[in-house]
This record gives sequence, structure tokens and C-alpha cells, in this order.
Amino acid sequence: MRKVYGFLLIDIMVVLAIIGILAALIVPSYQRYVLESYRLEASTELLRLSGLQSNMLAEHGRFSNDFRELGLADADGLTGSGRYKLQVHLTQDGYQLLADAIGPQQHDVECRRFMLDHTGLKESQPTQRCWAQ
Repeated sequence: MRKVYGFLLIDIMVVLAIIGILAALIVPSYQRYVLESYRLEASTELLRLSGLQSNMLAEHGRFSNDFRELGLADADGLTGSGRYKLQVHLTQDGYQLLADAIGPQQHDVECRRFMLDHTGLKESQPTQRCWAQ
């Protein structure tokens, strides 16, 4: 009897099936991890804007809803990655800062909106646990 060297088609098919199963498990987890990692960008930008509002109040005695006046070069209100749209709403006694998910970040169903006001109150929608991460 002769020895057969090499791989059979069934061997290759089994290996491809295993790779397919692993990819089906790993890719969604990785995509969720990427979405969650950008949450930090939203919260960091809101905290930075809050600091700029504090400087504006100290120097000019008022808050501002103009990004350029606050010292941001990018007046369109997008974060560096372009995954969140920043907004400033002036209220009677202060301000409310918002970061709304846009583009691919809208797939993050747990944290689509971050909010921070002049008192330091941190909120998020639709769940409240986004700032804790």
C-alpha cells in the first residue's frame, strides 16, 4: 500500500468551516468593542467643552453656543472621528452640551446621546450607564 501525502478536499472544508465559525463569533464582538470605544471620545469632548464654557464665563461673564468663540477650530461641531455631532444649548441659568451619535456610531444602540449641563449632571440616552464606562 502506498502512502498518500497532502490534504484531501474534506480536510480543507473542515478547516474552512472552523474558520467561518470563529469569524462569525469574533467579528460582531470586535465591532461592538469598536463602537463602545468611541463612547469615550463623546464624553471627553463634552468635558472639554464644559471646561471651555467655564473659561468663557470667567473671562466674559457669560456662556456661548459658538464653537469658534469657545476656541474650537472645527466649527461644525463634529468630534475628531466624525462619529458624534456636538451641540451647545444655552439655558436661562447655564448650558446643556449634547453629543449625538451619527454615521456608523448610530449602531451603538445603548449610547446614542450624551448630555452634560453646567451643574455637571451627566446623562445619556437611551440607557443611563454610558458615562460609567
